[in-house]
Amino acid sequence: MFYEIRTEHARPGRGAELAGYMDETVIPLHQELGMHVVGAFTVIGDEDAFVWIRRFEDAADRERVLKAVHGDPRCAGVAETVSDLTAGTESTIRLEPAPGSALR
Repeated sequence: MFYEIRTEHARPGRGAELAGYMDETVIPLHQELGMHVVGAFTVIGDEDAFVWIRRFEDAADRERVLKAVHGDPRCAGVAETVSDLTAGTESTIRLEPAPGSALR
């Protein structure tokens, strides 16, 4: 099992709009299609950043879920809106829980 921490950066001044869209549209769609979203956060001190944590059982699970998301007909419209809201800079960090972690 591993986690991905994704940070999305909104265009200046559009962070609240991005956070709302992620909470109301993007994350529910991903969850509906099988993704485990552990949490979503706004960043203290950076009103235009949004962070979400996704969990996958393994690389095959990630590939399956992302294929389902990107293959869904609703994804194109969602991706267009996210592109409009974001500055085009995002980052992803992949983490594996330590053996004693409660997140295993």
